[in-house]
Amino acid sequence: MNSPGVKRLGSTVVALLLLFYVGYQVYRSHYSPVRTETATYFTASNTVQADVVAVRRETLLKGKSGGVVDYVVTPGEKVAKGETVANLYRDEKQAVAQRQLTQVTSAIGRLQSLQSPGSASSAAGTDSANSRICRSLQQFLGTVNAGDLTAASGQRDGLLDLINGKQIATGKVGNFNARISALESQRKALAAEAGSASGTIVSPASGYFIETTDGLESAFDFSGVTSMTCDQIRSARQKPEAPVSGTVGKICDDYVWYLACIVPADKVVNFRQTESGGQVSVQFPFVSDVSVPAGVAAVNRKDRNSEAAVILECKDMNQEIAGIRCETAQIATQQYTGIRVSQKAVHFASLKKTVSGPSGKKTSEKKDVQGVYVMHGGQIEFRQIVPEFSTDNYVVCDPSPDLNTLYTKDTVKLSDEVVVEGTDLYDGKVVQ
Repeated sequence: MNSPGVKRLGSTVVALLLLFYVGYQVYRSHYSPVRTETATYFTASNTVQADVVAVRRETLLKGKSGGVVDYVVTPGEKVAKGETVANLYRDEKQAVAQRQLTQVTSAIGRLQSLQSPGSASSAAGTDSANSRICRSLQQFLGTVNAGDLTAASGQRDGLLDLINGKQIATGKVGNFNARISALESQRKALAAEAGSASGTIVSPASGYFIETTDGLESAFDFSGVTSMTCDQIRSARQKPEAPVSGTVGKICDDYVWYLACIVPADKVVNFRQTESGGQVSVQFPFVSDVSVPAGVAAVNRKDRNSEAAVILECKDMNQEIAGIRCETAQIATQQYTGIRVSQKAVHFASLKKTVSGPSGKKTSEKKDVQGVYVMHGGQIEFRQIVPEFSTDNYVVCDPSPDLNTLYTKDTVKLSDEVVVEGTDLYDGKVVQ
């Protein structure tokens, strides 16, 4: 038994047992018998996808023969009756010079404002200026990434003003007189090149300006839009779109406009619930990421089992959606904001609570309720939930249900550690 081979075998066995023990202790220190996820606030929507037709009361803007059109308002912008919508120039060179002249004049005005006494930008402290520049830069980059170059242009000017204002505030530059002088010389040359407009185009009515035409401006009876049927909507969508010759745009001469769409029978209930003054939110995923609020103006269908013509009333307008006619839309009919938990975390439990009857007599009441297990310290607690919206993956719960109706002391709360994986779960279980 004292042979070298036996001693080596014994030493090997002891070493393996020691290694196993150390490994087991490391595993225990890192292993949790349950896995949790943090409860967060979340907004979910009941969404219906539909092909919509924009119905507006529109007046065409007739163009003038000869010359180049230079718009002075952007699509989707509100204009007043008689307001200038565009100027006419002899050629493209003159029109370009006029646009550059407008930009240079704006730059001169901003620089003069920055170096004037009491300017907010030049009076700001260094820390404040840096913070504002960082926020403006983040906003600018976000707008560029979103592809909204029109908005990015204005944000670029604002960012440049902040940077120039900081230079004045920190004394890096005393003034911008040299730059202003150079811009003044450029403005003088551009003014001579631009000359005067040969004519103007004014708006015949108050409303939204839209730069494009599609030939469907008179295809709809605007006065009867809320009575449109499914067949009328289909017919409208089948008409070909083509620009109207001799025009330079149009005016949506009513600040209220409509979206008409056909909704399947099983989705109509979503709109019926909001028909009396309710609001929906409309997105055009192939046009813009901006949501447009709308009211349900009408839900027209032959009978309760048929598809419906849904008419949405809109009042908002922007550059991206100004020119749409037929487009795919995502319509959010209802939104639910609450505490989001995974479906894997939801369990059923049979709970009892004491209730008082009409006569004051107390009785025990039992009910099967939905809930989640929450880690509180080293102990698991079962908390009843009140689901408001659910999918195959998650549940949105009411964050503030009536506690008198619950069978547990509380419900799930923001930032709770909710158990999504574990075995032998029960209320009061201690987890090491």
